[in-house]
Amino acid sequence: MKPFSFGENWLQYSKIIDETRVKEAEQSLRRLLSRERLDGLSFLDVGSGSALFAVAAVRLGASRVAAFDRDPNSVAAGRMNIGRFLDAASSDRINLRSGDILVAEANPPQYDVVYAWGSLHHTGSMWTAIDNAWRFCSPGGEFVIAIYNRTWFSPSWLWIKQFYNWSPSSFRLVMAGGMTAARGAVRALQFKPPFRVERGMTVWFDAVDWLGGLPYECATVEEVVDFMTERGADLVRKTVTSRSGCNEFVFRKRA
Repeated sequence: MKPFSFGENWLQYSKIIDETRVKEAEQSLRRLLSRERLDGLSFLDVGSGSALFAVAAVRLGASRVAAFDRDPNSVAAGRMNIGRFLDAASSDRINLRSGDILVAEANPPQYDVVYAWGSLHHTGSMWTAIDNAWRFCSPGGEFVIAIYNRTWFSPSWLWIKQFYNWSPSSFRLVMAGGMTAARGAVRALQFKPPFRVERGMTVWFDAVDWLGGLPYECATVEEVVDFMTERGADLVRKTVTSRSGCNEFVFRKRA
């Protein structure tokens, strides 16, 4: 089985990123952090993918932004988007590099906001990844993570993902197309844009990411909250789902 390349998916998605999608990413950060601006704050994007949210953080005024991803194609996608949506002066405030969150740093630099949305459950060692990412958060800083919710169907999703990755490309296309059509129909019935979703994303690229995304781990809300509480975190807010998608958490590191 060929490993799924998140970076290849991000490269393809980056071709359709436009100003509207960047603004949607900005709005997502405002909602998560419950603030309109990030002026004077430092920001770290862990598992940055397209670097869309690192770009959004710069545009919201963050003074120092760093981002890293272990997939070379993700780093390439991020550099492309930085060049497209930031001017030269703004680009100087962002440092994008290759890096693996599973490789712990002895004295990691500290950031006011550490953002790891939907990336740590794909590392193959989720709890270690969460622990390592948490160490980048400064005292009093905020730690934003989104982790797949554990449900009774989670073992079946693992089998579906494995089947997708073992399948020929033509069959993967059919699976992603079917999932896109089904989700688009549901969104239309909810009077939502059928193929354009929150955070500047699309139903199609979400479907490819979901079906192909291995490694795959998940956790209950209680497991995540308990794990972070043991490490000196206070839960600020959460957005939870009863389905197999992501639960969002914002924690604050005790000073």
